[in-house]
Amino acid sequence: MAAFLWVVSLAGTGQQVNYLENLYDFIENTDVFELNQEEGRAWFLPEKKLSLNGDWKFFWSDTPEGIPTDFYRENFNDKKWSVIPVPSNWEMEGYGDKLFRNVTSPFKPNPPFVPREYNPTGAYRKTFTLPDAWKGDQVFLRLEKVASASFVWVNGQEVGYNEGAQEPAEYNITPYLKPGKNLIAVHVVKYSDGYYLEGQDYWRLAGIFDDVWVYATPSARLFDWFAVTDLDASYTDATLQLQMDVKKYTTDAPSSYRVKAQVLDAGQKQVAALESELFTLEEPGRKQLHLSEQIRNPKKWTSETPDLYTLRMQLLTADGTVYDEAHTRIGFNKTEIIGSVFYLNGVPLKVNAQNSHMQHPEWGHRMKEEVIRKDFEILKQFNFNAVRTSHYPPVHRYLELADEYGLFVIDEAGVEAHATEYVSDMPEFTAMYRERVRQMVLRDRNHPSILFWSAGNESGEGFNIAEVIDEGRKYDPTRYWMYGGNAFAHPAEDIIGPRYPTPMELERQVGISPDSADLRPSFMDEYLSVAGNGGGGMDDYWRVIYAHPRLMGGAIWDFVSPGLTEKIRRTPDSSPFKTPAHLMGNARLVKGPSGNAVDLNGQDQWIEIYRQPNVEIESDQLTLTMQVYPRKLISSSGSFLTKGNYQLGLQQQGKDSLDFYLYTGKRHILRVPLPEEWENKWHHLSGVYDGKEMSVWIDGTQAGSLPVSGTIKNFPFPVNIGRNAEIHGQETNVYICDAIIDQVGIFTEAILPGSYPKEKAALWLDFETETEEGTFYSYGIGARTYGSIWPDRTVQPEMWQFKKSVQPLSVTLLDAEIGLIEVWNRNHFLDASHYRTRWFLEADGEILQEGEIRLPVAPPEPSTV
Repeated sequence: MAAFLWVVSLAGTGQQVNYLENLYDFIENTDVFELNQEEGRAWFLPEKKLSLNGDWKFFWSDTPEGIPTDFYRENFNDKKWSVIPVPSNWEMEGYGDKLFRNVTSPFKPNPPFVPREYNPTGAYRKTFTLPDAWKGDQVFLRLEKVASASFVWVNGQEVGYNEGAQEPAEYNITPYLKPGKNLIAVHVVKYSDGYYLEGQDYWRLAGIFDDVWVYATPSARLFDWFAVTDLDASYTDATLQLQMDVKKYTTDAPSSYRVKAQVLDAGQKQVAALESELFTLEEPGRKQLHLSEQIRNPKKWTSETPDLYTLRMQLLTADGTVYDEAHTRIGFNKTEIIGSVFYLNGVPLKVNAQNSHMQHPEWGHRMKEEVIRKDFEILKQFNFNAVRTSHYPPVHRYLELADEYGLFVIDEAGVEAHATEYVSDMPEFTAMYRERVRQMVLRDRNHPSILFWSAGNESGEGFNIAEVIDEGRKYDPTRYWMYGGNAFAHPAEDIIGPRYPTPMELERQVGISPDSADLRPSFMDEYLSVAGNGGGGMDDYWRVIYAHPRLMGGAIWDFVSPGLTEKIRRTPDSSPFKTPAHLMGNARLVKGPSGNAVDLNGQDQWIEIYRQPNVEIESDQLTLTMQVYPRKLISSSGSFLTKGNYQLGLQQQGKDSLDFYLYTGKRHILRVPLPEEWENKWHHLSGVYDGKEMSVWIDGTQAGSLPVSGTIKNFPFPVNIGRNAEIHGQETNVYICDAIIDQVGIFTEAILPGSYPKEKAALWLDFETETEEGTFYSYGIGARTYGSIWPDRTVQPEMWQFKKSVQPLSVTLLDAEIGLIEVWNRNHFLDASHYRTRWFLEADGEILQEGEIRLPVAPPEPSTV
């Protein structure tokens, strides 16, 4: 605590703290998750702005200590540094390793502490020229998304600090600037105490992966606004309530201002004007104003009718001069819960959603506009009307386009503590939970596409979830809250689950509920997993959903398959069997004791051996042999060569011992001590089984033996080098094998150390060469093949069933003789005549009659035509 007080006291006086010398007082201190930042606000950038997207100088290290301690200084020589594009995840640019995890973290969790031995860190440097026209303005640096913790310097001076991969950080950098050329330096650490709230089920990637801006405003500015569009009892007319914050930054003489706002329709015709009284800003700080105006019968925003209006705002001086201005788009709608039913604009709503990560096979978590548009067009074409942004707020352009396309958004706070759900009951994390939801709501609350909020995902059931919802309601009292927990319901949420019920369970537990039961509306934030060949039962679910007003619908898990594009890299097997063997992850060939060897750093790198018959071993003799160069992380796991966790393998245990194991009716383990000088030296390992005895040989000397007999039993796991395929999957929290390996051999006979004849080997890898054989979508060390569409946005077959199950018009032939049909318009707001409808009468696949018909059928009840 003393270190924290010292840091904050210096920061408050503008003195320099020396971030890097006190780095762990920041990244392992739950009391410090932001420093010297602007408050959260509605997203807007003025005309005076510079994009800092593009090439930045970059230096990467596997620990923070590997970064040059003076890299942020103006006179630092970065000529030998690499260049990296911003925005990007550095793993997608060849730095560090792409790790997919579901529940666990990539290291053994111990909040608030982070691993010291491996914590990837990037140092960024970028220069820009300050425009002359900005003289006298306030200048700000805005980083939209940085994973996970970041320190910022301008011209060698400390500016601020941030934790939170999915929330923006904005700094007033005016005091640090000079005319002409200026330097921005950013130090990004992948793992911090904030990372314990970032345990989402996806690729764990780092870096500056969203836009970076520098912009200028006057000394008093339109800082924030909140537009509430309340509809009357008939949902016809609206009251626009506009809350506006004006912020002054300087201590100059008091000045008087007024604010003015206009609402314009799609044709830029004014439909409302609002103006405040004159007010005076005397001291630096914020002034909040409240304006209100009645608007007659505005067009209503829904997913079916995404009608938008432009809100233009101006800050005027006393003489009417425009001092600052801003604009945004708004929509008129209103959500309510009446009884146990969720309503939009007075209509009970059904929500057919997909869960969607921000994900691309080439760019990782960087989202470009053309990708978002493609995703939205697919969703609309396949009759989805909503997206749950799992499990963090999206890039701001995502919400702007959702407003435009007409997609409801369940906007989710970036809090998931799946590996350590107990932090939801830790007061030390409360402020961090609150800050993340506050940033989300303040940025996003003006978007009409946001249907309701989510308090996060799988972050435990403790009191901090209620804290999140309480904080969010402060800044948006007009919308409701759900929480993506694994319990049936959380006491603090307005909209309950459950998750993944069967259709029968959904109907019995929620649809048909007694009056004394919990009557909150139900939205299944996850209810149908399309992992592998999943995705069945859509008709059954929606029969139940349509039958019960309390059931709002649900979100399928999930939309975009998370595969990342990787090269297929094969290394030859010199045995007679030519077994396909592939380098996985960032495994690479390096110089070994004789020729090349394979370098595995423990971070999801291994050699995958194809399961062809020669390595599906069932014999009463065995030899495993290899050359190994163990390094500092080897004691975490050390899976040198394995075929599952039972059949056979050579596996290091801790720092002191090595296991040779095999299975002949039961698992036999021969554990031997390791030599004292084990790490950072080459060694020869050999495990031998002759049908009577197991023995281990290290550097030509027998280290131990064990009487064993019987035939080795084959198990359905592949041979892996550097990984155990049975236990090292998406829940791995160890460094699987940190070693350089060479001359790997498997023989189905007992061969003592000496000469190993390749022609008798079942497998022999000397890692001399690799060849590229195209590309594939990698799901990492064990992720499931989620997704309703493939990573390249190709639609998967189940999407056609999803489209059919919830098609907006359902037509049933009642009487062919008189041409009587029943039309069920499942829309909420659009008449069926909105569609051009063609009909066909078929018999045995032959069209007998056809034509076009107009269907003037209003939603939502069936009608006969």
